[in-house]
Amino acid sequence: MRQEYAISAHYVKNSLNLAKIAQRSTDLQLYRKERNALIYRLSETQYVAAYAFGVVLFFGKIDRKEMGRQIRFFSRSGEEEVGIILAETPSEEYLVIIEPETPESVEFDDVRLKSLNIDRLLLVFHTVAQSVAIDFLDRQVEDAMQRFERIHFNLSKRGSLVATTKEVLQTIGMRGNIVNLVVGQLSLLDKPDIAWEDKEAETLIINLRKNFELDDRFNSLKFKLEFIEDSSELILDILQHRRANLLEITVVLLILFEIIMAFVRH
Repeated sequence: MRQEYAISAHYVKNSLNLAKIAQRSTDLQLYRKERNALIYRLSETQYVAAYAFGVVLFFGKIDRKEMGRQIRFFSRSGEEEVGIILAETPSEEYLVIIEPETPESVEFDDVRLKSLNIDRLLLVFHTVAQSVAIDFLDRQVEDAMQRFERIHFNLSKRGSLVATTKEVLQTIGMRGNIVNLVVGQLSLLDKPDIAWEDKEAETLIINLRKNFELDDRFNSLKFKLEFIEDSSELILDILQHRRANLLEITVVLLILFEIIMAFVRH
């Protein structure tokens, strides 16, 4: 018998303190603890997952008001990282279809599983959560790139640099935080443990990653971060050169002032 279950994933904070959440969530049944996630079971067909990289995911038929309450609860355990400014939070919807007699498959709008196997579900949860997180990070990187595009435009058209050292250093800090989040908490480069032990699970995670274009989006994000790094180094060099020139001019003016004062005294 065919059954359908909705997944709703939301980016709520730059990062979530799982230890703090585990201590405070006494009214929720902790079903499973992963390296970077807490999985809570509301019923046999309802789950809530909180990820260290700032995503809260709901599975099953859960009231919108209850979702909002849970999101507010988890967001209070969030930690802001220096250099990343939160914009409107991305979200994603995905469908899980259970068909015992049908082979498992991944489609654009849904994934088809044979049963509500928690290991299979966790692979789907994690991939959807990663997709939402990458969406958020990409928005942050796009904002930084737009700032650098304006800087490069002024350099090419007017030969002038419109930027401060503080702005550039903040952007460098943002880039470092994003790289740490992608490589560390998001685990984009790591294969889930179950995929090493279960061939079908490995096929499922490969197809999920292809469907959500995680590798392509990661490579795009990596290219943009490299552009930001190169631009930051260039602008810092220009700013340092400008500061050195200003210092030289200041020294020359001081020497001239001393000479003038010496003439005045004599």
